[in-house]
Amino acid sequence: MNKDIVRQRQPVVFQALENACREGRISSAWLFSGPAGTCRHEAAVLLAQSILCEKQEGLACEECRTCRRVENGTFADLIILSGAEKAISKDDIDSLQDRFSRTALEKGSGQRVYIIENAENASIAAQNSMLKFLEEPGSGITAILTTDNINRLLPTIISRCTVLTFVPASVKVLYEDALQEGIDPQSAYFVSRIRNEFDSAEQLVQSEEYEKAVMMMKQMLGIGGLIRDEFLIDYDVSWRCQASDTQKAKKSNIRMLNLFFDLMLMYAHDVITESSGGPDWYTEAVRTANKEKEYYGKLVILLSEQRDKVNRFNDLNLLVSQTFHRLEAVNE
Repeated sequence: MNKDIVRQRQPVVFQALENACREGRISSAWLFSGPAGTCRHEAAVLLAQSILCEKQEGLACEECRTCRRVENGTFADLIILSGAEKAISKDDIDSLQDRFSRTALEKGSGQRVYIIENAENASIAAQNSMLKFLEEPGSGITAILTTDNINRLLPTIISRCTVLTFVPASVKVLYEDALQEGIDPQSAYFVSRIRNEFDSAEQLVQSEEYEKAVMMMKQMLGIGGLIRDEFLIDYDVSWRCQASDTQKAKKSNIRMLNLFFDLMLMYAHDVITESSGGPDWYTEAVRTANKEKEYYGKLVILLSEQRDKVNRFNDLNLLVSQTFHRLEAVNE
């Protein structure tokens, strides 16, 4: 149930939503900001349920017919637009606004809700149209935007919204969560450090993208017979997904590269802090790291910059090549 998920994982956000719904102070526009995987979607659906719930008091009951239809995405006066898979265009926003210019389709309170997920992936033209809609929403219309990069939204959009900040789960919580799923302690160490999502730790560990990301890290560290100088060749031949479905392949490669950068950032952090954990080969690599800590500080900055470029709009092969050569330059 969305209510339980948000209460457990984002108690501050839950309390804010509960107070707003109980006291009838529901803003016409909300912005849920936080890292990917911090149950922003569940919170958005919960708020939509609460606005549209047949009980019409406090947070959603999650049991009435309307709440169930909102959860299933079959409620006619709820529209969900996602920027997770493709950029949001001006036409998308204009179409949304046109749809909501008409009267409510469902019987009841006349309330209507739209959710725009990953709103930061809207074009500037789309964001300007979005802003106009937020400024003149119409009666009974509530907007719920979510983002994992608030800095990519127009300041005027942010100023029109009630902003709730979602915080990532602690490493301790994720580690214990992984152990409860039956993940061995060594793998759980990795998972808890790179996973800011509440999806299945087991599914992550067993995924092809995770396995390849670990192999890529091993190659960068020169472990297990993998040769660092052959990284670009092996990436092209062995690591990157080459499925005939180009969209599926790019999605897989984006996930793999994000995991790779997270693993390398974990390594740099562990060297700087002299942390210990994970498989024997990893702890040995951290222990025998032969550069000054200043080097690993530079590594963190470089890796963070490159990770921020991992998205469907950039040439991933070029990005990997650029990353390798930048790492080599720092290594000299």
